[in-house]
Amino acid sequence: MGVKKVFFPKIRLAELVAAPGGTTRDDAVAAAVRNVQAISGEGDAVMNASIQAIEKIVAGAGARLDPGALESILIHADQVITLAGTFGYESLDRAARSLCDTIESLLAVKASDAAPVAVHVDAMRLFSPGKASPQGDAAEGVLAELARVQAYYRSRAAPQ
Repeated sequence: MGVKKVFFPKIRLAELVAAPGGTTRDDAVAAAVRNVQAISGEGDAVMNASIQAIEKIVAGAGARLDPGALESILIHADQVITLAGTFGYESLDRAARSLCDTIESLLAVKASDAAPVAVHVDAMRLFSPGKASPQGDAAEGVLAELARVQAYYRSRAAPQ
């Protein structure tokens, strides 16, 4: 049995902690949190702009969304997922992930239904930054309904 080597990638936090006279772990983490909080307003603006872009695509499509429109929505939703996760908007993150999964299922069966996308976009708007978003059981209720929509389209995409 050979010796296993473990690779530890260089990350700034580890370098700061290891540096002589450097920062303590707690101070480095606190500084990182302050840095994230400092840009949260920009993140909120980008998330809201991405949600508006998705709403505009859906509003202009009518009852059907072509594959190009669905791909565009995926790009905007991915940005929402990244930022929502970074800034702690758990319900928005889950709604955007459900939207992406639903779109993947729509694309898999070559469906163009706009309704499931519109429902997800409404939920994303409900959970968007700057809104008095539902919390607790109310949020879980909305997310559970999105999960039902997603499950329906996922079942249609599943191999028979």
